[in-house]
Amino acid sequence: VGRVDDAAARIGAVNTIVVLGDGSLEGRNTDGYGFIESLSASADLQTIKDNPVVILGAGGAARSIIVALQDYGVGSIRLTNRTLERAERMREEIGGNIDVVPWNQRAEALNEAMLLVNTTSLGMSGQPAFELDLEALPIKAIVNDIVYSPLETNLLAIAAKRGNPTVAGLGMLLHQARP
Repeated sequence: VGRVDDAAARIGAVNTIVVLGDGSLEGRNTDGYGFIESLSASADLQTIKDNPVVILGAGGAARSIIVALQDYGVGSIRLTNRTLERAERMREEIGGNIDVVPWNQRAEALNEAMLLVNTTSLGMSGQPAFELDLEALPIKAIVNDIVYSPLETNLLAIAAKRGNPTVAGLGMLLHQARP
């Protein structure tokens, strides 16, 4: 690859190579684009602008979502992961408005958040069930689970029953392929 665009460099991964007009190559990452497009197709993104969001998990998908949310202009990102050191390392590598929250305090981190995103494998077919008390999460907050098998995870079912807007993971998968 001749060069890497800013978002892919911050994410640390390339999933698309573009041949530019001069014949040179540019590496890009479309996961963040897919996430924002999926979210905007299903929910009002103005509710997350300048407000806190909570990201569960600190893997590759979380990285791309965090960068996309930073670029979109969220107020702060509360990142929690089962392995605290991994979340802290991600905060150091990406930088910006990321606050690391210990996994056992994830329910408290939901207070005043306007978006909750599960990027873990918990709740996925064949994986352990996802358990999280949503009581502190405002009813207007969007709940997004990037898991797409099953299409409606336990987290999304509980959030929908409470009245939260929900976004399933299949949209991110489909939208990231568009570019």
